[in-house]
Amino acid sequence: MSVLQYRTRSGATVRLSAPLGQGGEGTVSSVEGPGELAAKIYKAGLAAGRENKVLAMVDARLHATNQFVAYPLDALFDMRSGTFAGFTMRKASNRKEVHELYSPSSRKTAFPSATFPLLVRAMANVARAMASVHASGCVVGDVNHSVVMVASDATITLIDSDSFQFKAAGKVFPCKVGTPDFTPPELQGQSFEGVLRTANHDAFGLATLVFMTLFMGRFPFVGRFKGAGDMPDIERSIREYRFAYSNRRAATQMEPPPHVPTLVDLPLPLADAFERAFGPLGVSPSGRPTASDWVGLLDRAEADLVKCNQSASHHHFRQATGCPWCRMERGFPGFVAFVPMVSASTPGGAPIDLGQLIAAIRGIPDPGPAPDLAKLMPALPNLVPSPATKGAGRSRVGRRFAGVVSGFAGVGLFSLGGGGALFGIIALIVAFGLMFSPPEIVGTLSKAAKASQAEWETAKRQFELSAGNATFLKARQDAETLIQQVQNLPGEEARRVEALDAKRRDLQMQRHLERFKIAQAKVSGVGEARKLTLRSYGIETAADADYNKIVAIRGFGPATANNIIKWRGTVEAKFAFDPSKPVDPQDVAAIKADVMKSRTDLVQRLRQTTADLQKLASDVKSSRTSPAPQYIAAWTAHRQAEVDMKALNVF
Repeated sequence: MSVLQYRTRSGATVRLSAPLGQGGEGTVSSVEGPGELAAKIYKAGLAAGRENKVLAMVDARLHATNQFVAYPLDALFDMRSGTFAGFTMRKASNRKEVHELYSPSSRKTAFPSATFPLLVRAMANVARAMASVHASGCVVGDVNHSVVMVASDATITLIDSDSFQFKAAGKVFPCKVGTPDFTPPELQGQSFEGVLRTANHDAFGLATLVFMTLFMGRFPFVGRFKGAGDMPDIERSIREYRFAYSNRRAATQMEPPPHVPTLVDLPLPLADAFERAFGPLGVSPSGRPTASDWVGLLDRAEADLVKCNQSASHHHFRQATGCPWCRMERGFPGFVAFVPMVSASTPGGAPIDLGQLIAAIRGIPDPGPAPDLAKLMPALPNLVPSPATKGAGRSRVGRRFAGVVSGFAGVGLFSLGGGGALFGIIALIVAFGLMFSPPEIVGTLSKAAKASQAEWETAKRQFELSAGNATFLKARQDAETLIQQVQNLPGEEARRVEALDAKRRDLQMQRHLERFKIAQAKVSGVGEARKLTLRSYGIETAADADYNKIVAIRGFGPATANNIIKWRGTVEAKFAFDPSKPVDPQDVAAIKADVMKSRTDLVQRLRQTTADLQKLASDVKSSRTSPAPQYIAAWTAHRQAEVDMKALNVF
């Protein structure tokens, strides 16, 4: 292969080596020699129209004041003709286009160790980079996913700087191109030839990038249309401010796709920022959050992240009611938000000593059954009948004396015969009532005595629960079940890993299908807008293509779905099973991560059970040593009632 050579304005020779990429305007190649440099060489017929702008950017030495952008360093000229050919710039080494970070399917291979905090940090760095562009007097103009190059540590480089809008010596070099998906409503459908771009226009594209990264590649203007008629296309949705995740649903007539995160999963300032960026108020010159605003918002949002209590690889904002990534994985079977990471320790970092934990649980002694509560009660002073009981006794004695008198009188009157007999019978009835019917106070005291007895029986049952060992034994039995589950995990992991071997063909097919992205495919009836819609509904690769899922999306009929399935069939036909290829380490890692998560969860439960058992044993001991005041009160009332009832019987 012949080595291409160019010269700089100073006459130095620049030799190009391997091409790094090719686009619509030209080819980017590595520059031989020291330093991490690259060169962009324009296609024939395009260079002349770029010369004045590139020379002005080189003369302005933008590259010397900005670490985030691959600005032109020096102009390059053809060795023979001396005509302008392109420019050198800092190479964006070890970086990939940002869509490979925000796309879950691409992220699995391009950024396998990426976490959600890294995504948030990367977007804060994108905002920093764009703020630096605006500080230099430039406007990005054509904001899109190809402009942003991101490294595995979330550092950022902006490329294609020669397309930026730039002003020098009173002359404006415009950005003549744009990407509809990232173009604000006020510029939709316009020619960019004579449009003067502003930082507020860039703010729309930046907000779109941030949204798509935080929402797993979902596009902010794709959702379920609730209005009448056909669903608006994406450009019209942007033009009409139909932000699908907005809380202004009556105005947008849109709802998010199913199973995806929503604005309630975000910190409120972040959610409000998206509403401003995508709503009608953003059209005013400073209506959208600026790049600097996004830096602050995202830095603060990263501090609000917490670990998911269900998956070690998930993080989410503490304001969310639950983990949105767990929700997505449940809603999209087979979907993996973040590649599981295997850890050999607990979340706190300390190694797990399972044997010590088991010994601690089994070392807590059984407190045994509850003792007789009455034997634990304090000795009571010599109880005497209550004043009410004494009064009832006196009343009963008085009634009996009156009854005797009435009885004698009745017998006397009855013996007289005649009219006296009737009065005698009445007197005898009165005597009977006075002798054998207790006064009302006696009934009241009897009811109170029965209530005291019932209260004491209730107290004894409560004591048996609190001071007995039934709850303790149940907790220990649960702990033994957890111990058994933990001890069974190594065998479960081995069985699951072994089962992968039997599914190697299916797994290889899955990996094969995941490599073919719908965005890069040529499918009849599926243009860029529909591809974006499919991605927003979780259909991103050939592996995701499912007829029923596709026809469930409004605007996608059987014909379109069949075309996509036919394309998937052509992809499947390219698959060749390799029996010598081992199981994919990612699949093994996923199983190990799942088993480790189960082990961590079980150990945490065992630790909590240990604390619960220790507290139960302590509470039982305390309740037996010092019975609660309510038990003593119930015992005292019960004993007093016994004394009172005995006194009434004597009377």
